[in-house]
Amino acid sequence: MTSLLLKPSARVTSSSKSSFAGLTSSLQNLSLAPSTSGRSLKLIVEASRVCQLTGKKANNGYVVTFSHKRNKKLQEVNLQYKKIFWPEAKRWVKLRVSTKALKTIEKNGLQAMAKEAGINLASLPYVDASPVRQEYLAAHPQACPQAKNVRRMKNPEKLAASKKKPLVPTYIAGGRIAMVRSE
Repeated sequence: MTSLLLKPSARVTSSSKSSFAGLTSSLQNLSLAPSTSGRSLKLIVEASRVCQLTGKKANNGYVVTFSHKRNKKLQEVNLQYKKIFWPEAKRWVKLRVSTKALKTIEKNGLQAMAKEAGINLASLPYVDASPVRQEYLAAHPQACPQAKNVRRMKNPEKLAASKKKPLVPTYIAGGRIAMVRSE
């Protein structure tokens, strides 16, 4: 008979004839503490499978066989990540909605459904579709968005004497932006 020490208060004993009952009960009582080696525990959080507009979620059901045996089954909601046009703000808003909610949006409108669900559409990720933005994109093709450089050189003589060329954003394959020294 061998024994495995998990923590001072939980001891698991095993033999060739024992079941996993003792092991599972001890593992349920086991608590994880952050290690003393300086590494932190990483918590991975997945998005819940719930429609953002209607609140639909999975349903517990049964699969009934020909012999009328019943096996539990989780009936998931048909969720889709969709960019939906919000006409009041002239932008495309990204939502995770069920296909039933897509039909209801066509009937009631996105603004009404979001108000009923208590969602602030302005705080969601979006793509701007306003005419002003479209005109800007037409006038500046392939212009990369660029933040103001607060740390830029203020002395023009020193800037002219510098041998380093400034970094300029450019688009590369796949639509990604890379910083390259200007020629």
